Amino acid sequence: MIDEFAALARARERDSRMMLVNRQTNTEADMETDQPGVLLYSFGYKYGAPLDAQMIIDLRALPNPFWVADLRQGNGLDPAVAAYVLENDKGAKMLELLPPLIHFSALIWAEAGKGRFIAALGCTGGHHRSVAMVAAVAHRLRGLGLEVTTRHRDLARETKEVENP
Repeated sequence: MIDEFAALARARERDSRMMLVNRQTNTEADMETDQPGVLLYSFGYKYGAPLDAQMIIDLRALPNPFWVADLRQGNGLDPAVAAYVLENDKGAKMLELLPPLIHFSALIWAEAGKGRFIAALGCTGGHHRSVAMVAAVAHRLRGLGLEVTTRHRDLARETKEVENP
């Protein structure tokens, strides 16, 4: 139990540092561009929710590739994992709805003079669902003319095996 609290505290501290870095990158130059910039990143809820995002989307209700033995060790950048996440009814609908919502939000954020819009998409571990969705949403947002930066906060963390999924 103490180890879990310590891990949560470390995740919160890391998120606070990330928030400070993001605030420092929302400079006057960011605010002077005609097109709003978007930082879109994936994260794992088990490492703590981000503190710096204007929008947080929870993807834990989507089908989870972690429970498919052949997909568990992959991540959302792998075509088979991405297909599993995005090519089912729920994933496809989420992919249909998120780009216009983020696009509109980024536009009004920029109009308000706030600079870069930060949207964070989370799943349990930050390896599968959120990573696949961030990549797909970023692709669509770029097609709408937005400048999009992607980050995968927890992708480098280790995926643990389970004995009886």
